[in-house]
Amino acid sequence: MSCNSTDKDQLWRKAILQPKDGSQNITIFTLEEKRYIVDGYHEEIPDTGYLLLDMTKVDHLGDAISVCWNEGGYKWKISSAYAKLIDNKLDTSKYLYYQSLGEYGQPTSEGYTGDNCGGILIREKRKPRGNIVLKYLKNR
Repeated sequence: MSCNSTDKDQLWRKAILQPKDGSQNITIFTLEEKRYIVDGYHEEIPDTGYLLLDMTKVDHLGDAISVCWNEGGYKWKISSAYAKLIDNKLDTSKYLYYQSLGEYGQPTSEGYTGDNCGGILIREKRKPRGNIVLKYLKNR
C-alpha cells in the first residue's frame, strides 16, 4: 500500500474528472469490483448513459485512468488500465472507451498524450498529468 493511498477513506470510490477549464465533467463511481464512468456530474448512478467496467484485474497501485477532451470528433475518450468492459451504455458517437495496448498486451498511454489529454492514478493522492482535474466527492 502506498503512503499516498486513499484506501483508508476510500474517497476515490466517487470522483469527478474535468479538463482544467472545467467545461466538462465525468463522474466515476467504484462499487466493490465494478466501476461506472458517466458523462456529466451525478450524485447517483443513472439507469443509462454509462460505461460499466470490471475492476477485478486492476491493481490498487496501478488504477490508471486516461482522458482526452474534444478529440477525434468525440466529446471525450477514456481508458482504464487493465479494466474489462462489461457494458457500454454511452452514446458511442459522442464518447469513446479505448485502451491502447503494447506489443505484449499491456495497457499504454498511446493516444492519450496530446495537449488536451491527461491521466491520473485515481487511488493515489498525486497531481494528475496533463489536462485533467480530479475532485473526490464524499458520499452523502
